[in-house]
Amino acid sequence: MSSNRSRIMLSCLAIITLGLLTSTCQAQLHMSASSAGVSFDGGPAPQSADVAVQAARPHNRRMYAMCPPQFQRVGTDCYSLVDQRSSWLEAYFFCKDKNANLAEPGKNADRKLRIYLERVDSQSGEHDPIWIGGTYDHRNKHWQWSTSGRNLTYDAFSQMDSTYMQLISNSKPLDNNCAVYDPSLKYRWSARSCPDKLRFICQHKMPKVSEANRYKIYNRWNETYPNQLANEVVLEVINRRGKDNRYHRRVKAEGSNEEMIIPARKNRPANRRYPGRNRQQQHPNDINYQQRPRKQRPRVSTTVAPAPLVISKDVTSTIATRPSAPTTQQQMTAYDRILQRQREKERNRQQRKRERRQRMRQERLERQRKMREEKRQRKQEEEHQRQQQQEREQLQQQEPPSEPEALRQRAIEEQQKKEREQREQLDKQEKQQRKEQQERELERLKQQHEIEERQRAKDDEALRLREQRLQKQRELEAEEKRAREELLRKQKAEQEEADRRYAAERAAEEKRLREEHEKRLQEAKSEQERQLQEAREAKRREQKAIEERLKEQERQRQEQIRREQQEEEKRLELERLEEARRFEQRELERLREENERREARQRQREAEIAQREAEERKLAEEEERLRQELQEEEKARKRQLEQEIERAEQERKQKEEAEKAAAAAKAEQQKQKLEAAKRIADAEVAAQLEEKRRQYAARIGALSKEDQLKFIEMRKKRKQLREKEMKAREQKKLKRIQEAIRLNEMQ
Repeated sequence: MSSNRSRIMLSCLAIITLGLLTSTCQAQLHMSASSAGVSFDGGPAPQSADVAVQAARPHNRRMYAMCPPQFQRVGTDCYSLVDQRSSWLEAYFFCKDKNANLAEPGKNADRKLRIYLERVDSQSGEHDPIWIGGTYDHRNKHWQWSTSGRNLTYDAFSQMDSTYMQLISNSKPLDNNCAVYDPSLKYRWSARSCPDKLRFICQHKMPKVSEANRYKIYNRWNETYPNQLANEVVLEVINRRGKDNRYHRRVKAEGSNEEMIIPARKNRPANRRYPGRNRQQQHPNDINYQQRPRKQRPRVSTTVAPAPLVISKDVTSTIATRPSAPTTQQQMTAYDRILQRQREKERNRQQRKRERRQRMRQERLERQRKMREEKRQRKQEEEHQRQQQQEREQLQQQEPPSEPEALRQRAIEEQQKKEREQREQLDKQEKQQRKEQQERELERLKQQHEIEERQRAKDDEALRLREQRLQKQRELEAEEKRAREELLRKQKAEQEEADRRYAAERAAEEKRLREEHEKRLQEAKSEQERQLQEAREAKRREQKAIEERLKEQERQRQEQIRREQQEEEKRLELERLEEARRFEQRELERLREENERREARQRQREAEIAQREAEERKLAEEEERLRQELQEEEKARKRQLEQEIERAEQERKQKEEAEKAAAAAKAEQQKQKLEAAKRIADAEVAAQLEEKRRQYAARIGALSKEDQLKFIEMRKKRKQLREKEMKAREQKKLKRIQEAIRLNEMQ
């Protein structure tokens, strides 16, 4: 008894000492965590006066803000200005291929982004607008972001922009209007037609990680940007102050006075990404505790399964303090990375599915709300009309209605009835129109097919008629040409005859005037009269010469005009003939090409038919040959198989006899070995059980009555659990034996 008491006291002292050491270590750890401003329990560190003084000094801790290649940090996000001219939709998919999206700036981001774009364009000299992610919803008359589908809570559109106001006011439901940064408006927002080819800017999230987690970002980005370095910005962590101490932390970019706030999640179990990672375990003082890996159960065991090993507290603490091998991203295999990517894709798909369901649910709720609102309004109107009707009826009951009032009431009722009938008629007409539209569409398709068939038949007839018409036209033109030449010849002969007559008349008149002049000269009484008569005659002759010259000029001018008209007619005739010839040549060329295409299609169809027939004949011959060969091979294979079966049967019988003899000897030998091993194992198990019973008895005796009862109850449960496991193992073993027997019988 004294020895037992001494052992109990020693164990109690060891437990107390271990507890004191544990609490001391934990206090030291908490003190060190408090001095460093970090809590190992995941909550806020306790702050004392010294800690408050230390908290006023800045940390030396650093973080890294990472932007993908070709992206630059602007504020708290990464942006990439692409000079490639693309439509809005092409720009959207270009950014999506880079795991980014068209820029969707908020108020602060918009201000910084405008400064950045102004600086970049001043260096490059570009002044074209830049696409961003905003599109105009004509149905709801709102601007919305393309990626999230949410309405804009902030916009920088200029109401004085004539282009923006014109596009929005004159836009139709089928038009597409998208938002841009307009350099001409000091990089305020404007609108352009979505198919226009403009520059665009992509936006990417800027992850902020510690130095130890940078490789995770690189591993994720290597799929999109293989073997490229990211644009890293070093961030200095500034101590948190006030209420932000619980939810946020402030950082400052290296070489800049700009401060950024990184929101952090509250340290609650419901907000943890992996709830089991920082959960309080069975050993609260062990920082690097890792659970021991379970041993795999052997597939076949001939010994009795030992009882579960109970590890004492001192052994447990020793094992728990052993650190486990770290598992890093570099140790992941290719299969693990494939699984990780598949899980990410599945998560993204599920997320999109949830968003789509949420959006459809919101639309459905909105439609239901509108329907309820319309139904409520109709009910109110009906109720109002019913009340008015009741009031009128009450008034009519109280006093006899006058004849004008009755006529007015009947007119109102007839008007309402006509309106209802008109609405019903309009609904019927709309349904009938939709039905007729569908029927017309089907009829149009059928008619189009028939027209194409008839057009093919008309082409040949049109070719024949065109050739006949051209031949008739050529004959008519030849006849007209001959008639025109004959007419010109007759006109020329008549003109020559008229010229001869005119020359003869003029010569006779000249002769008569000369004779009269000579006669007047002879009759002149004096020299003065003679001179006067000569002057008068000279003047007359001069006037006559002038008239003749004018007539000759007029005749020449008329002749010139006539020749020009003839030349113009000939030129026009030649042009018309040339145009007719070219038109005829084009028509003939087109018809020749159509005939060639038709003949080529016909020849191709005939060649395909001939080739198909040849292939069918060849296949039939090949099938007949293969069928004969298969029959011969089948006969030879049957003969060979029968011979092999006979030989295999003889060999099997001989082998079975030899195996039976060897199996009997081996079974006897194994039986002896198993019996010896079983005896040794039973002895070892008995010794272990005896030692465990002794230890159990000593430890149970050191416990109180209540602890002993709890221990006995727990041991009963363990025993029942072991019995269940043994039964399950026996059933599995029996199933495997039955399966093996069944497979052996099938073989």
